[in-house]
Amino acid sequence: MSLHYFPVFLNLSDLKVLVIGGGFVGTKRALKLSAYTPNVTVFSLEFSRELKESNLKLIKGDARDIKEDFLRQFDVIFLATGDPQLNRSICLMAKKLGKLCNDPNDPEISSFIMPIFYEDEDIGIAVTTYGKSSTVSKYVMEKIMENVLNDPTIKTYVELMYEIKQELKKKINDAAVRYTLYHEIFNDEKFENFIKNKDILNARSRAEEIVNERAGK
Repeated sequence: MSLHYFPVFLNLSDLKVLVIGGGFVGTKRALKLSAYTPNVTVFSLEFSRELKESNLKLIKGDARDIKEDFLRQFDVIFLATGDPQLNRSICLMAKKLGKLCNDPNDPEISSFIMPIFYEDEDIGIAVTTYGKSSTVSKYVMEKIMENVLNDPTIKTYVELMYEIKQELKKKINDAAVRYTLYHEIFNDEKFENFIKNKDILNARSRAEEIVNERAGK
């Protein structure tokens, strides 16, 4: 099996999302997605208590009766019927219409996969084993959080490098030059030591010094 996925963080806020299946998997998917878009519809013969108590749009029906006309109104479709063959046939129908489709049990037929992910206002991290083991994906994420995100300098780097990027855009028009300077600052030993010592003022000064040195050449 050869799978080629381009990693991307997708803004769902203006997209219409359909979850087919109202059981455990469908419920989990729908409730998770509802935090990212108000346009989530669940189609199923039966719905879990959590779905019934939610504000999601619920459509009662048999997934075996779904036609192309129904799928056309949605942008992203998640399959969770519990029937692998039915999931596959609906996913193929959706892809034929140019829709993004996901079957968590069949990554080969899916347009995309749902990774294990973490996000806050500064950092987003996604991990996948391409459908092989979500348990291992969670383990890898835990290791990343333990060994990387717990490093207090990470957030400092994010905030300060963002400031530097904005300043470079104001001062330098050439994108290639900005790119080179940006990475030179990040990899500068003095800059790194200031960050590690939480000396933000001198870190900023060192970044300005590097920019001015290059500007004078």
